[in-house]
Amino acid sequence: LPELPVQYADYAVWQREWLKGEVLEAQLGYWKQRLEGAPRALELPTDKPRPAVQTYRGDTRPVQWPRALWESVKGLAQRENATPFMVLLAAFQAVLGRYAGQEDVSVGSAIANRTRAETEGLIGFFVNTLVLRAKLKPEESFRQLLAQVRETTLGAYAHQEVPFE
Repeated sequence: LPELPVQYADYAVWQREWLKGEVLEAQLGYWKQRLEGAPRALELPTDKPRPAVQTYRGDTRPVQWPRALWESVKGLAQRENATPFMVLLAAFQAVLGRYAGQEDVSVGSAIANRTRAETEGLIGFFVNTLVLRAKLKPEESFRQLLAQVRETTLGAYAHQEVPFE
């Protein structure tokens, strides 16, 4: 294989050098403004109470979509200048909000965080978590929610370098 132009350590040094001072303050300011007043948890009805200590044990459920449904999602995304991810996120947040009875819904989403071309061939864990928040308004249409989710997602992508921790 050809020699890589950079190593993971180079990326770590670059990130540390770039993400300080005014840049760090601007990046953190974005997230503080976006998340100010967000609920700490989504109060979904459950069959069991939340455990006293979080376990991080989860599960997966595979889902097979009919082709026509997937084509509809892609078509809506294209018409609204969004991505299928944004359409599905908006729908997911609308459902979560309805079940929880809340109008403020935040969802965590992983992002590759490979914003520099030099990192494409590197092996390393660049993944970061983004908090994508939607404020649901019963009087608004799904298209209006999708527009909000689109703007939120694009803003989060532009500020993805701030480590979630």
